[in-house]
Amino acid sequence: MSITWNLEITPVEASDAGLYECRIATHPTTSNFVHLKVTEARAEILGSPDLYIMSGSSLRLVCRLQGSTQAPLFVFWYHSDRMINFDTDRGLVVHINSTESDLIMPYTNTSDSGNYTCQPQNISPATIHVHVLQSEVPAAMQHGVRSSTSGSFAISNCAMFTIIYMLLQMLS
Repeated sequence: MSITWNLEITPVEASDAGLYECRIATHPTTSNFVHLKVTEARAEILGSPDLYIMSGSSLRLVCRLQGSTQAPLFVFWYHSDRMINFDTDRGLVVHINSTESDLIMPYTNTSDSGNYTCQPQNISPATIHVHVLQSEVPAAMQHGVRSSTSGSFAISNCAMFTIIYMLLQMLS
């Protein structure tokens, strides 16, 4: 006759990790040791904590789900405190699979700046701060004395390097 003893820990917390002993009261005493490792499922948005894009460009945020033992039933995306999964009038699209969720915004403007949060079911959320930069250089910087022109050139270079950096981030 075989007897099975179970230990159930609900809910599991990080502090539950460690060595457990199942001791059977026989003579001599029989013990069976088990090491429990607890990993916390969490979300991670690629490119966080900050992302810089130009107004008018598209935005794609990728939220990776790490350490999860099962796929979440849902992943909600928030802009500030507002859930945006179903903002189809703006062209937003959300894709979800077992390992990640994508938020795609085909066109951005400066009002799209702010915190974006990926909140999967039963998984710690992740946040990124998106900075949507005005795509035009102010007219005062384009026309004026020689020092303003060199300042405009420096801003254009900064914008160009920002765009190159963002493209490299998306490719990696």
